[in-house]
Amino acid sequence: MQQTQEKLNQLNQVLLKYGRVAVAFSGGVDSSLLLKSALDTLGAGNVLVLFGSSILLKPEEISLAQNWLTTNGYPKGVEMQVVDLQPLAWKEFVTNSEERCYQCKLRIYKRFKEIMEKKDFSVLLDGTNTDDLKSKRPGLRAIHELGVKTPLVEAGLDKSDVRECSRLLELSSWELPSASCLATRIPHGLPVTEERVAKISLWEGGLSKFGFDGCRVRLDKERTSVVYVQLAEADLPKIANPDIRVAILRFFYNNNIKKVYLDLEGR
Repeated sequence: MQQTQEKLNQLNQVLLKYGRVAVAFSGGVDSSLLLKSALDTLGAGNVLVLFGSSILLKPEEISLAQNWLTTNGYPKGVEMQVVDLQPLAWKEFVTNSEERCYQCKLRIYKRFKEIMEKKDFSVLLDGTNTDDLKSKRPGLRAIHELGVKTPLVEAGLDKSDVRECSRLLELSSWELPSASCLATRIPHGLPVTEERVAKISLWEGGLSKFGFDGCRVRLDKERTSVVYVQLAEADLPKIANPDIRVAILRFFYNNNIKKVYLDLEGR
């Protein structure tokens, strides 16, 4: 616990040097810890919460983010601005090239910066942690180009640190599985459409009802009747239950999917 408290202190020290900040908030584990620390360190009047709502998020994710302040005991005095985003109107996003995440993050954070500057906030914060730097994330390039700050990285926090700090602070988000926008389940080169996004949301919602929270259902680039399922690693043993397996197959068959492949590595 002492080590976790030291990590939190490091994060708070990083935040203190920024003064008035806007936080790019998703409701996930990382941005929740960042927001909590910013509010407690800088005070509600010095923090603007910016949440980008779009078709790329599941309804429950949107609800979780919009209710986060109330759920975690913050007064109405904290300003959260919900920014309505229309990514399916962005040609560079819909074409779904390998630059999709970069183009999307660039658009969103430019919009956030426009909003915050009108409200006299000069620093935008993002919840990237040190583990994120180890994988290919095109969106990080947009973050660097726009001068967005990443306090979790500056404080040396990886994903496990973020969860431990969140648990210590009793945040409702500390156990949430890692999340990403629904477009990440669509192979590059296959256009992002409303129909495809809706199907992915439906399928993942169906698996959640079977107890597989945090799952991913990915599309096949060539075959519309094939999907690839990723379950949380801890949930993989459940699939050995024949009743569950058959129920899942029946669910997909009823949704015009003929072949379901399971990623044995999990996520």
